[in-house]
Amino acid sequence: MILKHKLIIFILFFLILINLAYLQDLNSLVEYYELKHRENPKDPDNIFNLLVLYGALGNLGKFYDYYNLLNKIDPNYLKEKAKENVKENTNNVFDLYKTAFSYYFLGEIEKSIYYFHKLNSLKPNDDWVISYLAYLYYLKEDYLKVESLINRGFEINEDNEALHALRCALYLKKGNYFLALKEYFITMNIVQRKGYKNIWEILRGLR
Repeated sequence: MILKHKLIIFILFFLILINLAYLQDLNSLVEYYELKHRENPKDPDNIFNLLVLYGALGNLGKFYDYYNLLNKIDPNYLKEKAKENVKENTNNVFDLYKTAFSYYFLGEIEKSIYYFHKLNSLKPNDDWVISYLAYLYYLKEDYLKVESLINRGFEINEDNEALHALRCALYLKKGNYFLALKEYFITMNIVQRKGYKNIWEILRGLR
């Protein structure tokens, strides 16, 4: 009888671990929420989940598409209802992304930075987490921090279009137009290769 109980506890523990691993697998979550989206294409919570997931995976084209769709279906979602996605005390990667992006859309930049830093501590080699941090510090006009994050991000992935766009913006701030133009063309080359919309339109549209 004791052995049977131990076996049941072990099975339950194993199932919990599988479930936690699944929740950390962003690609699996994309498949799950895309299926839900096909079943109910006007569910704003599900659209927000997809927006967050594609943002986390660095697919800015899909991120922007779902951003536009969400604003069309529920114009007040990102301004008001996004706070319902906030989970203050969590180490679940997906929930952290949802919280970080929610605070960004709610205009609470410091809190968004805090949660992207939490993600960075869990995923130190994720260049997209670093990109979002760099963008948020750019909004705060902390350009030294932005430059440091850009350099860190490029050590991981030199093909990150957001980092190149931010470096271009920094060169423009410094009046170094030749290097800014160089970064612009690098950015456009990556964007065209990935086949989605102009990154400047995306970055302007998200504020």
